[in-house]
Amino acid sequence: MKYFTEPSGKFVIKIPTEWQYKNIEVGHEEASPFSFQLYENVVGAFQISCYSDSEKPQNKSITIQKFDTDKLEFIQQRMDGGGFNMHLYYANVEDHMFMAKYIYDAKKENEPEVKTELEKVEVALSSLVLISPDKINLALEFDKYEKFMASLAASFDLKNKAAENLSLIELLIIIANQIDAYLRMAIVMKKQLQEKTNRIDIALLYQGQNDNPIIERKIYKQAKDLGIINQDTFDKLEQLYGQRNKVVHRYIISEFKTRYLYDIVYEYDNICETVRLSLKSVEDQQFSEGIGIHGNGRHPEEEPTDTDKNMIYSQVNDKHLIKDLYRTIKH
Repeated sequence: MKYFTEPSGKFVIKIPTEWQYKNIEVGHEEASPFSFQLYENVVGAFQISCYSDSEKPQNKSITIQKFDTDKLEFIQQRMDGGGFNMHLYYANVEDHMFMAKYIYDAKKENEPEVKTELEKVEVALSSLVLISPDKINLALEFDKYEKFMASLAASFDLKNKAAENLSLIELLIIIANQIDAYLRMAIVMKKQLQEKTNRIDIALLYQGQNDNPIIERKIYKQAKDLGIINQDTFDKLEQLYGQRNKVVHRYIISEFKTRYLYDIVYEYDNICETVRLSLKSVEDQQFSEGIGIHGNGRHPEEEPTDTDKNMIYSQVNDKHLIKDLYRTIKH
């Protein structure tokens, strides 16, 4: 199972890793209904909506349940017609109403795949929680952290393809992105250690449309000031940053030669490993002190389980939205 967090943090639900979130994939607005279906061999579609009482008045005959409660009680109905079967689920929670549905071709009604998917719906709905206002920021922090880590994982697919194709400029940009990501993560974790907190400062891990950007050079400076990297590494990053900018912005209007790319990419890859080891040092410190993201008792180098792999594969698939980069999920 993987978490889906409503974009404003209103609710959280665990969905099967083999289900794809469809709103973004098909270009729909990120608003109710939120839709999911299997990545492959589609059986039907699961949709869930959450409406405040002002948006869609509650059915007052249904019990009103509490914030932060899972295993909610749902009223179930059927609404079949037009060649499709629809299983409906309703629940009132505080001043909101949940409405979920599973829709499939009526011809498939007696097929075992439908029964399996309906069982998954029940499991998913048992995890559904309407988040109380004082916990919404926590839910959003976790969501942004998960998406950051999925994006970092997805970047290795692009890096490998760029290396195979000797696409040096693409490779250069991806490695620079990974260095920036490692340092951002290390800064977040270092601050957790200093402040002895498990809260995640997502300002460094997510940049929305209207957020003020925190540029790479500021990240380098913060990492140096926090002792994550030393002066030599900082100086090397600054030097490579200037060379990378020449490639991106002045390749045509400068004396830069394509052959230089090989040396720059090699140097970038070396410094990326140095930075990764700096991040590892902070992860190990969190584990030993029991604080922060890696303070949960699970060693950062512990071998991932099949469940862990399925979850990250699913999150990477949702990042790419490209069939050629699809990771197979076992279920």
